[in-house]
Amino acid sequence: MNRNDENEQWEERFRQLRNLEPAQPRPFFYGRLEARLEHSEAAAVLPWWLQKPVYALGTLGVLVVLNIAVAVWQNAPATPEPAPDTYEAFVQDYQLNHQTTLVDE
Repeated sequence: MNRNDENEQWEERFRQLRNLEPAQPRPFFYGRLEARLEHSEAAAVLPWWLQKPVYALGTLGVLVVLNIAVAVWQNAPATPEPAPDTYEAFVQDYQLNHQTTLVDE
């Protein structure tokens, strides 16, 4: 191939590119772009797990169950302590109510 032929081919390609019309975005492109940007700004405020309703409701459910459990536990009647001069108090203080077995080796 001749060098002039190569230049001619390139020049022809450039002439075809000059005649192309500029690309146009699809209709309502900028409206969709603005909506997406607003959504991403709002999403940056909340953590990812609160953006999904399932995770948010699950977290709320766990918190409610924990609060109820603590309330029930705090209101449960305490086991009565034995009087300090009784046999039961002595057994409890020295943990004698556990059966211990010694194993000879």
